[in-house]
Amino acid sequence: MKKIILLTLLLVSNLIHSQRINIDDVIVICSNQQVVGQTPQSTNYTTLRTPCGPFDPLSSSLALFYVEIKSGSTFTFRISPQAAVDYDFASWKNPNFDNLGPGDRGSQNDGMDAGQYDIGLSLTETMLCEVPGASRWMGNTATVPGLVRYYDVQPGDGILIAVNRWSTTDAGFTLSFGGNAVLNCDLIEKTYEQCDINYDEKEIFDLDLIKTEINNIDQSFTIDFFETEDEATNSTSTTTLSSPYTITTEDSPKSIYARFKRANGLYSKTMKINLVINETPKKPKEPLKYALCYEEIRNKEKIATFDLTKFESKLNENNIGAIDFTYFEPFNDTIIKINNPKKYLSSKRNITIRMTIDEKCPVDIPLQLIINDIDVKSTSFTYSEFCATEIETGLVYDLTKTISTLLANKNQDKYDIQFYPSTEDAENETNVIENPANYLVSYYHEQIISAKITDQNTCPTVSEIHLPATPRFRMKDHLNTACEPYKLPELPEGYAYYVEPNKQGDNIKFNTPESFLYGPKTIYIYAKKDYGLPQLNDCSFEDSFTITTEGCIISKGISPNGDGLNDNWDLTPYGVVNLKIFNRYGIEVYKKTGGYKNEWYGQGSGSTLLPSGTYWYYFESIKGVYSGWIELIH
Repeated sequence: MKKIILLTLLLVSNLIHSQRINIDDVIVICSNQQVVGQTPQSTNYTTLRTPCGPFDPLSSSLALFYVEIKSGSTFTFRISPQAAVDYDFASWKNPNFDNLGPGDRGSQNDGMDAGQYDIGLSLTETMLCEVPGASRWMGNTATVPGLVRYYDVQPGDGILIAVNRWSTTDAGFTLSFGGNAVLNCDLIEKTYEQCDINYDEKEIFDLDLIKTEINNIDQSFTIDFFETEDEATNSTSTTTLSSPYTITTEDSPKSIYARFKRANGLYSKTMKINLVINETPKKPKEPLKYALCYEEIRNKEKIATFDLTKFESKLNENNIGAIDFTYFEPFNDTIIKINNPKKYLSSKRNITIRMTIDEKCPVDIPLQLIINDIDVKSTSFTYSEFCATEIETGLVYDLTKTISTLLANKNQDKYDIQFYPSTEDAENETNVIENPANYLVSYYHEQIISAKITDQNTCPTVSEIHLPATPRFRMKDHLNTACEPYKLPELPEGYAYYVEPNKQGDNIKFNTPESFLYGPKTIYIYAKKDYGLPQLNDCSFEDSFTITTEGCIISKGISPNGDGLNDNWDLTPYGVVNLKIFNRYGIEVYKKTGGYKNEWYGQGSGSTLLPSGTYWYYFESIKGVYSGWIELIH
């Protein structure tokens, strides 16, 4: 017993049920002849409903039929089970196959309780629908159980009939038609398409498979294919086409014609079959790879913004039709459409480019995304001014000598290096320095040069080179006529005084006794700055100047009485190397070797004081050899 559902009109109006119908699942009938031996099949349609039972759908065991009215004004049909099988039905006039709501005719009676298993439309009934479980005992069935009101029709109307088997068993049914309507058997069309997947400009169509698809459920028609419509409409034509059937892209679309004959041999109808070969987008010969340099790091991953559409023009080159492109990325064994392929922010991964022509023949192309990072680190350093060449207006640097430092001694052939006067120029690649081996920096300026390094993957890095341009410190020869010691001036940073060339001999520190000098004396200036890059900045500078002292008189006597005046014999201006003093008998009484300044105060070789008197001297100095007498007065 079917479950009886009582619904209020308000509830029915608040619920709208619809379903899309695939026309390939519908059997098109164009003749008023009976259709015998049909059986409902299992389908995916689960929400088809009669107008009186929107909450109790037909089961998914369905047979769908469609007729078109050629002439007449009334239309009926009758479904007659070939055994006591409970069938229901719903029908629609001029249905919307894409949005099929409840039918406008239907019956969901119980064949046993109604005492009548035939269902359909009748010219004498007025009810539009029998509710689920309608029976003669409930008094809710039609005058003739299972039959409801006919359709008023006009030429061009179409009727969809859904025959539903409620019982678990089946024996088939016969579908017959009534009223004065004549069904339209004019030529109908069906199109079959294939993709030229091997690009040989031809495809093979299986006509036997098409024959099975266009036949009815019971395959009761005899179907043959012909080249022309005239042949197909002639019931005696024998020039049939054999399967498989090959056509070329030049022939496409190719029309052939199917002739339908009933089991009794009578001609039924002709169907136009359109065979179409669709162009399949051509795959590129080489795998697609897309490399960019990373823009930033997020969550410890380097990312870049890819314009995935950059390959579209190339992929379009060898295709006739315009390709439609869709982009997908893999995610948990599924694919997700990329909504903004022009600005696809991603880390390393592969994505899929799907190509179609007129939304047909999809071809998926993998695109490998690569994010590169240059293996040269950005750096900043100073190039020593002592490595530059002096000219009148400034220092001339050879920037090419910094390349090994910029590349950390990597192979220069793998990189492109350009020098720019600023970071902004390097970023915009403007005002490139055309002759980096001869770059002038004016005196008293410090120029910061930007070196842009690009690897073979076009990944750049920018380093800074500081170029100081301070004039080198020099001193002119000095003549001192006042017999005063010359005080060496303080040197700039990185400079030092030496008494011998090539940084040899004593280093004279500023403001020490050694820095007060009498001439003649040659002093060497040596300069070298430590900028932390000894391999690049192993450059130095050296210059010299001479101090000459004139107007100094050798004192003729000393009076070592402790009054601070003339207590010692001061020979500092002469740069004495060896000194000897003799008494009047020619006997050596004092000797000093290895440099003398003012150590003698009248003492003898044994440190005892010599008596007052006249003594003779002999000394060797940087100015020459001197001899004479000196008076010692106590």
